[in-house]
Amino acid sequence: MINAPTKHISQIIFPVFAISLGSSLLLGGCNSKQTAPAQNKPAQTKKAVAQTQKPNQDNGQVNPYGFVRPKHLRGVYMTAWVAGGKKSRDRILEEVQKSGLNSVVIDVRDGGINYWKMGIPDGKKAHATQLAVSDPASVLKDCKAHGIYPIARIACFRDNFIPKAFPNRAVQNPDGTIWHDGGGFHWLDPYDKKNWDYIKKIVNVAVKDGFPEIQLDYVRFASEGKVGSQVWPNKKTYPDQSAKPADVIQAFAQYIADDLKPLNVPLSADVFGIISSSKSDQGIGQELVKISKPFEAISPMDYPSLFHLGEYNIAYPNAQPYEIVLKSLKDYRRQVPDKDIRPWLQAFNLAVAGKPLVSYGPQQIADEVRAVKDAGYHGFFLWNAANKYDLAALTAAANAIKSAPPKP
Repeated sequence: MINAPTKHISQIIFPVFAISLGSSLLLGGCNSKQTAPAQNKPAQTKKAVAQTQKPNQDNGQVNPYGFVRPKHLRGVYMTAWVAGGKKSRDRILEEVQKSGLNSVVIDVRDGGINYWKMGIPDGKKAHATQLAVSDPASVLKDCKAHGIYPIARIACFRDNFIPKAFPNRAVQNPDGTIWHDGGGFHWLDPYDKKNWDYIKKIVNVAVKDGFPEIQLDYVRFASEGKVGSQVWPNKKTYPDQSAKPADVIQAFAQYIADDLKPLNVPLSADVFGIISSSKSDQGIGQELVKISKPFEAISPMDYPSLFHLGEYNIAYPNAQPYEIVLKSLKDYRRQVPDKDIRPWLQAFNLAVAGKPLVSYGPQQIADEVRAVKDAGYHGFFLWNAANKYDLAALTAAANAIKSAPPKP
């Protein structure tokens, strides 16, 4: 597999940064008080869930908890550890509610860790559970009480647990040992349909618990590290031997989408922001037109600090959030004009080597959101790995999408 172009390498390494920022939350989350599961759980089978749901129409979608899908989703990211603590969860939900935003993306699985009760044999054997959320019903009920629409974030192929328990399902080195990326993470082999089925079961748990929508992340082949040494042990048995990585990723996404369609549960995905400016798959199987087809919406990671200096002829993208986000989203509009785009926007500070630090407060975040609006889109999500959101910044974001003339 071809490595991502050097000029775009900052787009590839961001997930490691996000995880490192979140590590402190893992420590704090372990100390949060956990309560017993509620007795009035949502329907337990696909058939029962489907009977309580209505088609996704303009007036929204209804699930067992009565969540009505807003016409345009505007929200923030929440870790599972924050979601699992009543106090920390309510703090975020109250900020989102007060600001005028309407949704929250909550971790269910990341890095191979299953943060919610799964009951899936492969996960049990791999010891993949770190129970951050012991009472799923309380999380969904609190979202409902605050008028916030919850979305389950499920990271797919980056996994540090299943590969150790099932090495034949992992990306390997030529000598048969388990390959790892530059951040030390192992990866599932996308050619192995056992991995597809495992992820599908996790998605089903999130739906059963009451999430009205699913958002997939790491829907791609591995990057970083010695990518040229990767071996996919199940490639030789993949049904379509002529399939390219982008075809495999599209087929996997369609597999998940087809499973959710009878339940009327929308499916979206996170993708690299840079894939809009190229017709290639960036060496990770994310070719924009192909990967967007199975999803109702896609969320490019359009963080200004991660664009290469000089990208889109912008000398220092991190200092020009409006300009870089607008140019990126115009590329999405050009390549997939009929697809709903809900970008992830920067709500964190990240130093860029050799450049002055730009603090992302209300003005910078509002500039990003104005770019979303001026590109012709209406939804967005704000990312801060530590979940440190400022009410003034969230309010500025909500106001910016409502009424703001194009910036000169």
